[in-house]
Amino acid sequence: MAETEKKTMSQRFKALKSEFDKIIWPEPKDAGKQTVAVVATSVVIALIIVILDYVIQYGVDFLVNL
Repeated sequence: MAETEKKTMSQRFKALKSEFDKIIWPEPKDAGKQTVAVVATSVVIALIIVILDYVIQYGVDFLVNL
């Protein structure tokens, strides 16, 4: 039984290696562009959240002090 498990494991590793060979990695230039896009988008979304937080906080404080 241990031998059949070894065959199964070796078959799994062969299949895994076969799948890894199918991966197409992006060029470094493309990866850099995508990284810049992700960072820029994250900064914009963070700014939107900060602005919304400030506006909502101001609104709640205004309503509480009525």
